[in-house]
Amino acid sequence: MAHGDHSPHYGGIVLMNGDLHFEVVVDPEGSYRVYFSDELRRELPASTVSEVVLTVVRVQGKPEALILAVDESGESWVGKGRPIAEPQVTIRVAYVFEQKPYWIDIPWTRPVPAGAVRAT
Repeated sequence: MAHGDHSPHYGGIVLMNGDLHFEVVVDPEGSYRVYFSDELRRELPASTVSEVVLTVVRVQGKPEALILAVDESGESWVGKGRPIAEPQVTIRVAYVFEQKPYWIDIPWTRPVPAGAVRAT
């Protein structure tokens, strides 16, 4: 069923832009990756989109713009930036799909390890 699967396949957050799904994966050490899939969540090659940029906005300091590149296998876009030490940041995901620029801001919260209790 189209749009029936929004579970992360790579441990990230899944979002949609029309029928295009994308999963943003952030490693707390500063590695970033974005995967793309169709409306049925079938993987698409990274070349489906272009100009992928993530901008990490922290509470303090200047925004960090990361220009991602296609990985060696052609499956995802990857980049390296500063580690995320703050409990919460905003990540702007921007790319061009079918010659149309798109962006969205994602409030990103550091994941809680399994079995731990999140402080409130």
